Amino acid sequence: MFSVKRLIFNLPRIIGIDPGSHRVGYAILDRDDKTRKVSLIDYGTIEVKSEIQSPESLLLVHIELKDLLKKYKPEVASVEELFFFKNQKTVAQVYEARGVILFTLTERGIKILEPTITQIKKGVTGSGTADKKQVKEAIKLILGLKELKGHDDSWDAVAAGFVGLAMYR
Repeated sequence: MFSVKRLIFNLPRIIGIDPGSHRVGYAILDRDDKTRKVSLIDYGTIEVKSEIQSPESLLLVHIELKDLLKKYKPEVASVEELFFFKNQKTVAQVYEARGVILFTLTERGIKILEPTITQIKKGVTGSGTADKKQVKEAIKLILGLKELKGHDDSWDAVAAGFVGLAMYR
């Protein structure tokens, strides 16, 4: 028989993504139905060497993301919404990468949530103006981690995934 409680608290595996032109942060998180504890399964970055230009760089992001999706089988993605950039060349490259990310997720039938950076910061620190160090420290406390290694793109992806779990209905 179908349980209403199970429906309300059953949260899927989520992939948090922090888009970038040559570095895309990702994080895989689960939430236990009984304890409601969030677990960080994996995190890191998809890195494309800066000398590899579009469209080849976009193809590499697509291939690497498809491999992650195949390995971890998330049902939902939380992809950080972009904010205004002063550098128009950079913003165009990041929007291209974000487009490839959204396409790859849609191609796999994954539900997409798009929190803003302010929502992500507020969701993990309580302040929409927190800096990267505060976000990192909050994530460590929330998930009970001693350290987070790697690039800040991957920490931002962890935060995006965590907030995505809270947004998911």
